[in-house]
Amino acid sequence: MFYLVRLDRDGDGNLVETPLPDYGTFEKGADAAKASKTAAGATGAKVQCRRIAQAGDWRGAMAKRLEDGELTRLPEKWDLEPIKDHFAHLATIDQSKIGYIDSEEHGIINKATVLTPGRYISRFYPEVDDNKRRHLIAAIDPSGEVYYAWTPDEIEEVYVKGPESCMDGDHVFDDLPVWPTQPYGAGDLAVAYTRNKDGKIQSRAVCWPEKKLFGRVYGDFQRMKAALEAEGYTWMRNENSADGNKKVQVFIGAKLLKIPTENADHEYVMPYFDDIKVAIDMGDHFVTAEQGELGKTWIASGSSSDGCAVLQRMCPRRKCAVKLTDMRFVNGVNEEWSLSAIREEAFTCGGNGNLYPHEHKVIMGNGVPWSKEHFEQHGEHCIFTHKNWPKDQMVQRGRKRMHTSAAYHFDEEGNELEIAAPSFRPWTKSDLLTEMDPAVLRNAMSVDWTTHNQLMAEISRPRRSDRVDATALVLNRRARVA
Repeated sequence: MFYLVRLDRDGDGNLVETPLPDYGTFEKGADAAKASKTAAGATGAKVQCRRIAQAGDWRGAMAKRLEDGELTRLPEKWDLEPIKDHFAHLATIDQSKIGYIDSEEHGIINKATVLTPGRYISRFYPEVDDNKRRHLIAAIDPSGEVYYAWTPDEIEEVYVKGPESCMDGDHVFDDLPVWPTQPYGAGDLAVAYTRNKDGKIQSRAVCWPEKKLFGRVYGDFQRMKAALEAEGYTWMRNENSADGNKKVQVFIGAKLLKIPTENADHEYVMPYFDDIKVAIDMGDHFVTAEQGELGKTWIASGSSSDGCAVLQRMCPRRKCAVKLTDMRFVNGVNEEWSLSAIREEAFTCGGNGNLYPHEHKVIMGNGVPWSKEHFEQHGEHCIFTHKNWPKDQMVQRGRKRMHTSAAYHFDEEGNELEIAAPSFRPWTKSDLLTEMDPAVLRNAMSVDWTTHNQLMAEISRPRRSDRVDATALVLNRRARVA
């Protein structure tokens, strides 16, 4: 193995060899010799290669650098037992981090590995508890200490006083019983945050301490990300923007508080979600999930402007998420459908006012749809008019059962009457207003006018040359004059 050194003269004219760690080590001397020429050109100094096996006392050199102050020692509050041969010190380039010698080879070439205080503790002092860990980190980098807000009130304070966002203290949520972020305080999720040297909250991120996961960072992203990763957390995203979590994981299985807004049906206090897709309604709380499921009720992200959201459910007909307030119960299938599904695939029963699928439809004699269910109880088919009618509009003539509109063909014993055929003139709306019974009028007004007149013309056509539908005589009194 080989490495490179720069040759200098000290004040007494003695030759001093300084390792060049940036060039690393080399397996072959030829490669090292070639690299030495490159390094000499870049530095303007004389550079040569040396064998690792012939290196001097690197440990003594590191100890001297610490003693002379060339390297800055860790602060006194860092009271952990030093790791042998690490020669841990504040990193030269960034003194909020720790530099140390990771191996014999690195010691020879004077190459320091740099880690955040938190990551250094995690790697080499895993037995240190969280409280001690935070104090050690703060001793090197006060703004690198991570705090955790757990309760609803603590979480609210971090959002209100923390970095700018749609849920910060510059916004107003007076219509809500609590601040929109309080649902996070159900016990699983917490809000990690850091403070600057003045004690002000400078960054925050929703996290799951038990699973060591954290999401989008607000405020000082780089410092917060490094601090949490130093504590063993994994970032769940591929970037830190609002839509930077499309192909990575989200929080799944974490509890959220269920807090009604008391302003509208099925409406609950809910923050704007960054790394939560939906939360399933579990009765007295919500649980975060990847997506909503058929047969379950869930809630999605709260609006950034009003901090609340309405429960949703999957429309079984459309297979899409719909607000509960935009769903209606459909009889016959006993399901709740979306309004769009109802408009295209359901109807309102004219008998009981309930919704049914089209396949449950029965058309009545006046053109109004009834459900099969309602018709079985309250409807009847007339074999004389070949139409369906309400039972209370059916009459008995002898042994014959018929609708009142056909009853005029028969006497009380059921014998068919012989009546001259009238001419037919289509009725107008004014005829209805003057001639029809109010109860019958209400039904007739709901019937298509063209269809009504076609029906009347059909009724008026005699069955035989010497017989006519007696209904026409009653419903078309004015036709006799015509």
